[in-house]
Amino acid sequence: MFYIHEDDSPGKAKILTEGLRLFAENGLSATSIRDIATAAGLSNPALYKHFKTKHDLALVLFERSYLEILRRLTKATQQETGFPGKFRDFIRTYLQTYDDNPHVTLFTTDNLAALWPDVSEQMKGRTVISLLREILEHGRSDGFVTLGEDLDLQLALVVGMLGQTTRQMYFRTLTGPAHKHADGIERILRAGLS
Repeated sequence: MFYIHEDDSPGKAKILTEGLRLFAENGLSATSIRDIATAAGLSNPALYKHFKTKHDLALVLFERSYLEILRRLTKATQQETGFPGKFRDFIRTYLQTYDDNPHVTLFTTDNLAALWPDVSEQMKGRTVISLLREILEHGRSDGFVTLGEDLDLQLALVVGMLGQTTRQMYFRTLTGPAHKHADGIERILRAGLS
């Protein structure tokens, strides 16, 4: 898993894996250090050897997960030159990222507001939102996205639809895999953006 680095010890890897799972399943505030240590098969002191606080653990997981999502989206959208291809690849890659690791997507989107203020300044320079903004601006200049609506509302439409779709899949109120919904999501969003 990409959120486990080569230099992470086996104990730290277990903490990261179980912490991510529990944070996604139960929420950040409802998950205790004891819950994570128990799930990882470690004592609380062993967990504290790697992370001083639950917030420190959550922040490491968030940064590693967010950067991987951004890396995948950036790579996918660089392969196309026009708005239709970039937008399609953004949607498909986001959904495939969910299919590859649902915990990562849910944890990242659900904890953005709580953890974003504490990420490194370097991380704040390039974001999923800034990438999507560029794609939508490209669509506006090419006539695929209306200029008659606020760009921030258009961003919210796309981010909200993708986030809610994956959240519904995670809680099994919508059947997956996520990528099978890519064409329908793209059609709905393109209609809302035009």
